[in-house]
Amino acid sequence: MSSQFNLNQPMGIGIISLLVLIGSLFLVSVSTAETTSTGSAVSGEQSIQLPEPDHDDAKSLDYALETRRSIRDFEDKALSQGDLSLLLWSGQGITNTTSGQRTAPSAMRKYPLTLYVAISDVTAIDPGVYAYRPADHSMVKYLNESGKDTVLKALGQNQVLSAPLTIVAEANYTCFQGTPMTEEEYSRFAALEAGHVFQNMLLMETSRGMAGTPFTGFNVSSVENALKTSQDHHVLYAMTAGYPKK
Repeated sequence: MSSQFNLNQPMGIGIISLLVLIGSLFLVSVSTAETTSTGSAVSGEQSIQLPEPDHDDAKSLDYALETRRSIRDFEDKALSQGDLSLLLWSGQGITNTTSGQRTAPSAMRKYPLTLYVAISDVTAIDPGVYAYRPADHSMVKYLNESGKDTVLKALGQNQVLSAPLTIVAEANYTCFQGTPMTEEEYSRFAALEAGHVFQNMLLMETSRGMAGTPFTGFNVSSVENALKTSQDHHVLYAMTAGYPKK
């Protein structure tokens, strides 16, 4: 029997079949959304719900702007989940649930960036690489600890070996398809957005007694291979985060 819908079927049976098909597609899409960020997350891993950002204990923006410095030596001290929550929220957190607008501006609200968090020492979170999901302020496991070590090695910076975490920004250029833009334009827009995102996170670090260094001095192809990115996904930027050594 053909799997195509038979327009000569009784209407009731046709509607029931259609509803079953729609329901099946919906369940598949929900399952996929819950286990992946960019289509390549570790299969079957549950997401980690981050705590709500605590905005009550921060120094002024003036203080953060004046005292922010690039720091490469860190205390042997774990970051808390609250620290991590604030950093990721400041970079890509949603500030308007109706429009989906975030803490950093994005050309045409395309939001091409994914923040990958290479965790070495965060309280109660296993080491590995996690993808941040702004929609529900959570993370999903992307690579295990050995995968994380491969990413850190590819970044080639000694600071990542002592930092509790390293954040890598990857841009998915497919979201710009169908727009009247050249590849040079949307790659430039994504790079500018990464700059906005990382400055937000650097200032948040400073306001909470943390520090780190943004950097692009790495072999892009090596990092993309370590992250197992697809052809249309490109690594742009990275930064460390931790408590500065006194």
